[in-house]
Amino acid sequence: MDSNRLEGIGHQVKGVLKEGIGKIIGDAKLTADGAAERAAGEAQNVAGPEGASVIGIDTDRIAGVGHQLKGAVKEGLGNLAGKPELVAEGTAERDAGKQQNAVGGARDTAREAAQSAIDPTDAPKH
Repeated sequence: MDSNRLEGIGHQVKGVLKEGIGKIIGDAKLTADGAAERAAGEAQNVAGPEGASVIGIDTDRIAGVGHQLKGAVKEGLGNLAGKPELVAEGTAERDAGKQQNAVGGARDTAREAAQSAIDPTDAPKH
């Protein structure tokens, strides 16, 4: 993975955090700035249809875990603030992150199987 894609992931994470905090505290400018940074990061971090990997881990797995964390934070803050809409948004984001992580995991498994078929001595050691 090239440094441009890694930088894109960084912008996605930073944007998600800014956007989430902005929504929680009711700061429309922070929310908009976060959404814009997230979108820029997503545009910078575009994978092909076969997916991409960072240190042998599919990027959908990495992004999925990020969405699970963001969703859990939203749920917790929604519960603390008494905002059921934020709790629901967090639950949906967490569930979507689990699905994205599963897609990436399936691609990792397929990639490992294909590599093992090509070079059985290079099979992953778990």
